[in-house]
Amino acid sequence: MKRLFDRLLPKIWTRLFLMIVTAVLLTWAVIGIALYWLGNAQALVHTFSTEHTPRLMQTTDLAAQASDLAVLSNRILYSNADTPNTFENDLRVSVDQLNQMLRNFFSTPEMQAQSLDLQRQLAGVIRSLDRARRFETTLRGQVDRLRWINVDIQDEITPLVADFSFNIAALIRGLTQENDPAERRRQAEVLMAEQALYRTFVDIGTEASIASTLAVEGSASMQNEQLEQFAGLLSDALSRLNGQLQELPLKAEYITLRQSIEALNQITVGQGSIVSIRRNWLEERRILSQQLEASLSGLSALQSLVQNLSADRRAEILSTSEAFETSASRTVRLLVGMTIFAALAALIILFAYIRPAIIRPLDHLTAAMRAIAEGRQPRLVDLPARNDEISQLAGAVAAFRDSVQERDRAIEQLQQTQSELVQTGKMAALGNLSAGLSHELNQPLGAIRQRLHMTGRALERADVATAQGQTAKIDDLVARMERIISHLRRFARASEYRRDTVRLSQVIDAACELLRSRLDDHGITVEIDDTLNDMAATGDFILIEQVVVNLVSNAIDAIAVTSGPRGIVFRAEPAAPGNVAFSVLDTGVGLGDLEPERAFDPFVTTKPPGEGLGLGLSISYNIITGMGGGLRLAHRAQGGTRATVILPKGT
Repeated sequence: MKRLFDRLLPKIWTRLFLMIVTAVLLTWAVIGIALYWLGNAQALVHTFSTEHTPRLMQTTDLAAQASDLAVLSNRILYSNADTPNTFENDLRVSVDQLNQMLRNFFSTPEMQAQSLDLQRQLAGVIRSLDRARRFETTLRGQVDRLRWINVDIQDEITPLVADFSFNIAALIRGLTQENDPAERRRQAEVLMAEQALYRTFVDIGTEASIASTLAVEGSASMQNEQLEQFAGLLSDALSRLNGQLQELPLKAEYITLRQSIEALNQITVGQGSIVSIRRNWLEERRILSQQLEASLSGLSALQSLVQNLSADRRAEILSTSEAFETSASRTVRLLVGMTIFAALAALIILFAYIRPAIIRPLDHLTAAMRAIAEGRQPRLVDLPARNDEISQLAGAVAAFRDSVQERDRAIEQLQQTQSELVQTGKMAALGNLSAGLSHELNQPLGAIRQRLHMTGRALERADVATAQGQTAKIDDLVARMERIISHLRRFARASEYRRDTVRLSQVIDAACELLRSRLDDHGITVEIDDTLNDMAATGDFILIEQVVVNLVSNAIDAIAVTSGPRGIVFRAEPAAPGNVAFSVLDTGVGLGDLEPERAFDPFVTTKPPGEGLGLGLSISYNIITGMGGGLRLAHRAQGGTRATVILPKGT
């Protein structure tokens, strides 16, 4: 039977298509039966959705609108702000929405009468708000004008007071120096007149400021008693100001001052003054309060009607819900039975065909792909020998496995080649250092020979103390040679891309120690940023040292052909979170016309033929990127090259 099934339907797609068609037909059968039984409940649902629910929602909306209107009315009525304009726009919107709802929904005579009365009351509130706003606009304009008038008065008073002060000081000096009694009496009379005018102008400026301040404070009064108190004080200040104005002589230079004071009188207590406008505003606010209280009473009555209407709507909805629940329970029982039948059919299809013929082979192939991703060699077993999509996928997985194995072998060979290239570059660097290193070793060897000769001479004289001193110095020279050889042996050792915590200052010191002879020969100074003492990276000490040796060696070669400043600087650089960075800056000839990015290409160099293969920077770039970092080159504006090394941050 199974072989016949595989021969008639060899493709998984065909089998799944037939099963899906069967499932769809079964689903249609369930839906048809469910629709038949749901038809009985449709009328109840339609009634519920088209009549009861909209009515309940509109009733709730009306209650919410009425509550919002009540809150806004209370805010306008009892707000401590200077004006109710803060809530005016919200009140207008709420009134419009409430009026529209009352017109479109509620049609009972009682509700219509109540809503019309409320609309009239709220229209009066809006009109009163408009009048209050006009008063406020006029009042603000008058207050601004008052401030400018006071500024004009003070601008005229200030130079006059300054002139009188100067004249008084001059008269006092002249009086003290005058010896003629008649002239002294005349100057004293003039001085007294000047002092009287000085006090008059000072008093005028003070009283004008007091009157302006009282008028501004009165413009913000919230009660009639407070306004009248400010008006009385303002009247007294203006009386004193006008009396002082009468004491001034009738001179042409005081005309504008008199006009400004007359304008001050007019704008504060005259026709259309600040005090009269504020009185009108307070009266309008009293009317507004009465209208709002009447509106609140109407809202309370409207809310009572809404609550009664809501209770009726809830009773209707409860009755409809009970009928719907009875019909729905029958429908649910039928749907549960049909769903169980459909689920059993789906389980049979799932466990009889889909799981053994599709899922299990796919699990084997998935495990094989996971093993390939983890670097293991999977075995493709327990797969059905069929000519379907699963078999084709198994063949593709086998081919992919073989290609991955071939790729891994190629990568391994490439890594081996790269390691050999890094080691070759290291040996080449040691070759370049051989002359300096031979000097570093020959110098202590010569010193040892001389010390041995001196030791022999001391022993011939039986001078044991001198012989012991020479022996100690020979031991120091041997220790120095041992450090140099140990450093060379460690540097020449093949590296394995270890991930240790490396102190950058130690790496730089070690690299500079290897190159010390070349640095001294060319008179090059090395400056190391103190910040590098506290910086650590994650990587291989030897490989990082090889990169620094390459960079410093290139810098020495670039500086050697110049006649300018000779210096190499190691400087800490800002880096992204999780990284550290430092730069090697030199004062050499730079990269010339070579683009910094091309300097990392193999066999690209700016040195003359025979002095370099152009592999140092390429090897250094591969070393740094292999440790998860980066290497960048850049031209320096003042000449030379900047090489920036970026490495993962150490702990």
